[in-house]
Amino acid sequence: MLHGVPTVPSPLSEPLQRFVRERLPSLEQIEIVLLLRADHTRSWSAPEVSQNLGTPPESTAMRLFLLASNGVVTFEGGRYRAASDAAAEPLFEELSTAYAQNRPALTALVGGQPADPLRSFADAFKLKK
Repeated sequence: MLHGVPTVPSPLSEPLQRFVRERLPSLEQIEIVLLLRADHTRSWSAPEVSQNLGTPPESTAMRLFLLASNGVVTFEGGRYRAASDAAAEPLFEELSTAYAQNRPALTALVGGQPADPLRSFADAFKLKK
């Protein structure tokens, strides 16, 4: 157990598990990141992301805000795009592979349920030590 969070027995690497727990705590956020990363040249509006994924617009907008606040995506001119992060690129590659080949492990890691958007929003403002 790491800081009160049970580790999930899975073939996911420990760095990926930590990255998902800290920065992508819901399956919806994982799906948003993978969508935005599929085409680095495209920027998306929140309604476009919502429509593409078939997710509620309010939830999608909140999750995009959270992803932008933690640096996973960028926001400019009312549009979102995957952030460039060379150091995290191997984690995103592993995430993409895990989503395609081992979605149950990712679902188990994020608790199988969408994270509460209000809790996630509040957590985004916690000061890290």
